[in-house]
Amino acid sequence: MKYVIYLAAVFSFALISGFLSAAPLQVRTLENPPLEYMLDGEVTGVAVDLTREALRRTGHAAQIEIRPWKRALYEVAEGQADIAINTGRSDEREAWGIFPDEALINETFVLFSSIPMSLPKDLSGIEHFSLGNQLGYFYGERFHTKVTNDRFRSVETTLTIEKNLEKLVAKRIDLFIGDLLPTRYYIRQLDFGDDVHIVLEEGTDQPLVVSISPTFAAFSRKTVSPEFVKRFSEALKKMKEDGSYSQIVDSYLNDL
Repeated sequence: MKYVIYLAAVFSFALISGFLSAAPLQVRTLENPPLEYMLDGEVTGVAVDLTREALRRTGHAAQIEIRPWKRALYEVAEGQADIAINTGRSDEREAWGIFPDEALINETFVLFSSIPMSLPKDLSGIEHFSLGNQLGYFYGERFHTKVTNDRFRSVETTLTIEKNLEKLVAKRIDLFIGDLLPTRYYIRQLDFGDDVHIVLEEGTDQPLVVSISPTFAAFSRKTVSPEFVKRFSEALKKMKEDGSYSQIVDSYLNDL
């Protein structure tokens, strides 16, 4: 019986290893520029380029496709694809996904306003302001508690960053909380550069960071081995050490 179990384990590993070496890894993500988006018929973006380079260093290519987010996660969970990138870590997702030790990229949530503004780090005074946020986003426990406890004068939820920015410029809301890089991308796309400002931390010239949430490349337990995920994590860590990670990120920041 032990011999049969051993053969089954060897066969499963051989299937996974053979799959990885026979074809590009199937990667799924969502439309979220500048992290992941379509340009001239190709998927590109910060997280896309980071993933491609880390996979290249493990000896593998990637076929990356954009999906609605729930479908992207479903395909990876079911083994129809191998990796979902820009994925937050949770117990539910750990059931179907293997997460590397090394984060792919951090979501940095800050506040935006239609006039230059600063707020204290403890967010005292926010009861005077209305807030716009985005459906389906979690902004960290500290800030989430402030929203759900009605510390803001009012909270309005919309589907997209663009709609929130339009409401902000029209002064229908006082503040918007958004992920720094994607929000900066849409500020540029909508030509709102003179009309939208990052809220600063009081007494400094730095953005008031509400929360930082690491996101990962989540690998399907049905198609990818833990050994390969470890290799990917090591490649990503090496990229951060040798400067190539910053080089990829900076190549997009220059346009924001």
